[in-house]
Amino acid sequence: MARRFFITGTDTDAGKTFCACVLMRRLKEAGLKVRPYKPVVAGFENGRNADLESHIRASGLDLRPEDITTFAYQEAIAPHIAAVHENNPIDFGSLDRDLAKAEASGADVVITEGAGGWYLPVSDTVLLPEWPALKGMEIIIVVGMKLGCLNHAMMTATLLKKEGFNPIGFIANTTTPQKMPFYAENLNTLKRIMPCPFIGEVSYREDGDFMKAHDTLDLSALGFCK
Repeated sequence: MARRFFITGTDTDAGKTFCACVLMRRLKEAGLKVRPYKPVVAGFENGRNADLESHIRASGLDLRPEDITTFAYQEAIAPHIAAVHENNPIDFGSLDRDLAKAEASGADVVITEGAGGWYLPVSDTVLLPEWPALKGMEIIIVVGMKLGCLNHAMMTATLLKKEGFNPIGFIANTTTPQKMPFYAENLNTLKRIMPCPFIGEVSYREDGDFMKAHDTLDLSALGFCK
């Protein structure tokens, strides 16, 4: 049975897609077949969405954008608002169906990426963490390394554990050309206080090419042999 990872972030611009793609690249290098799934995406330009295209490129699989997402909205706005604008409400049954397809693809690992931070509204009354399938996933937190990251990271990880989810580690992602002031000190603090293991760092790339990005991701921290 495939391992199921869910990638969440400390906020909207933490770098979830970039880190998910770096992780996919590393898992593929280790000889594993990885299938991406991004349940909800909002924002298309000339019929294209950069996140979906990145996931497909990183996976190396012959996939179309519609193969790896369920609810795709044209406007780059909060998905639950886009859902109203386009009269296409998000429902968990549809997410279950497409997640099952990804799991049945023969992949060793299915990487599902959220949208925004952890508490993503999918309607005026429902949040994505209410999706029952999330309880069975291993959650990786992408920490955008910038001012405020200690608070955001701890709140996210603590909340996950309190609500019965399974955070298995965090990735420290640099989101700007220059690292934040006192980067090393902040990272060391995260290593001490986070209630889940440190998986590694991902460095910023100006060209956004995750295939060439420098990282220190430790797959053994995720239970894979070196």
